[in-house]
Amino acid sequence: MKHLGGEHPTQAFSHNYLTRGTKNVFMKTKVHLTVLTAAMFLFTGNASGASWPSEVTVVSPAPGTSVHSLLTLMGNLIVEHTPIERWDVQPLGGPELWLPMMKEGKCHFANHSVPGMILAYQGRWVYEKIRATYVRTVAAGHSEMFMFWTTADKQIGSISDLKGKRIFVKYKTNPLFLEMAKNQLASAGLNLSDLKSVLPFSNLSVATKALLDGIADAFLFPVVREAVEEINTLKGECQFIPLTLGQSRYVVERMGGFYVENIRSHDPRFGNLKPVPNAICYQNAMFCSHTLDPDLVHGVAKTIFDHSAELRDAQPLASFWSLNYRPVALGVPYHEGAIRYFREKGLWTSKAQMYQERIISKQSAN
Repeated sequence: MKHLGGEHPTQAFSHNYLTRGTKNVFMKTKVHLTVLTAAMFLFTGNASGASWPSEVTVVSPAPGTSVHSLLTLMGNLIVEHTPIERWDVQPLGGPELWLPMMKEGKCHFANHSVPGMILAYQGRWVYEKIRATYVRTVAAGHSEMFMFWTTADKQIGSISDLKGKRIFVKYKTNPLFLEMAKNQLASAGLNLSDLKSVLPFSNLSVATKALLDGIADAFLFPVVREAVEEINTLKGECQFIPLTLGQSRYVVERMGGFYVENIRSHDPRFGNLKPVPNAICYQNAMFCSHTLDPDLVHGVAKTIFDHSAELRDAQPLASFWSLNYRPVALGVPYHEGAIRYFREKGLWTSKAQMYQERIISKQSAN
């Protein structure tokens, strides 16, 4: 899985805390790691023609990332509480790769960022040839911050202070980073020409090293706890350049799938030492094809949320996959099986239904 339309934040951040592997398979009788082979795509049941296929394939980020770990733990719950016998967690690349596979029935579920999937649903950027109208949301979970990182010695206390600074904002071929940078700067009356340097970079480890070595004054990236903790250790504190509430609202009004959240200190998702008010955030969510059997989607959503407490002590992100957090994120339309579950819980509102109908009709009109 790619993140926000590009490589997942932790995918290139290879330190000792990352584990190695390609695929996690959960079975009724045992848990084991196997090598990814072509045979993994041969399902024993057709998801669109059977309520409960014996094997389900879930696309994830690279092994060692937080989301991959979360999905493997969810596999334990799915196998224990549903008729599904195998829950295969596979790192198969980004939506431009797995969306066509999903359409062909070669994978059942995938996790990705809500803003990234909005672009895929709209057929924008790298998704122009896919026109992924068949994608539906199953459930939304933990948030991630998308902020400028810096350190105290740079003396950058606001977005305005970025004027004349050297900043990493061009992440590979992912235009969303540049769009986020432009909007955060514009919220303070700045543009890219006000920076001393607008630097390209290929991954999080490159940006982190440049910040630590003094090559860059700041960089823009979704917040990854492990990288934050390394900066905390080496520099005393990794700081996130704050925005006022007005500035944050300016940004989210112009970028689909983002919202404002106040982040407490020592949040287990981010490793931040101090609170981060008015943070620009987006959610990670699980997606599937609209042709997937409603009973299967309902059963997966029900298992994840009805048993989420069983994972809280095992994975920091698990507590945010909760009915008490934000399980309904209005971005890509929800699958009818998921809607049925959230209606049962009293969480599918008239606002959600109106949004659902409007976005589907808009896509159909195009």
